[in-house]
Amino acid sequence: MPENHTGYLISVVDDDPLRARKDARELLAALGEVDPTAKLDLPEPGRPTGAGDKGGPSAETVGLLLSAGSFVVALVQTWLARVPQRTLVVKRPDGATLHITGKEAREDDTLVQRFLADDGDDGTTAG
Repeated sequence: MPENHTGYLISVVDDDPLRARKDARELLAALGEVDPTAKLDLPEPGRPTGAGDKGGPSAETVGLLLSAGSFVVALVQTWLARVPQRTLVVKRPDGATLHITGKEAREDDTLVQRFLADDGDDGTTAG
C-alpha cells in the first residue's frame, strides 16, 4: 500500500495478470459510485509478481485503494459472491489483513464487514 494512503487496500489475486486487472477494474467501477476516492493500485512495472510481499501470494495482485464504508463493504461482498473462484485480500490501515474467497463470502456474508469494523474474532492475521 502506498505510504501516503490512509484508507483500505483491497487486492484481487489471480494467476492471470490480465484477469486480475480486469476484475479489479470491474470492482473499481462498482466502488467508484460510492467512493469517488477509490483508485487502482497496480504493481510497479518490472516488479516480479509478489515481490516485497513477504509471505504474500505468488499470483498477480492488483489493488484498489479506498476509504471504505458500509455501502462499500456491501458492494465488495456482492461482487465477491458472484465470483466464487476469486480471492481478495483486504488490508486495514493498521496492517491487519483478511484473505477471503467468493465461496467464503457466500458462506459468511458479514465476514468483510466484521473485519473492517474490527469487532474482534474475525479470522484476521497481522500483516
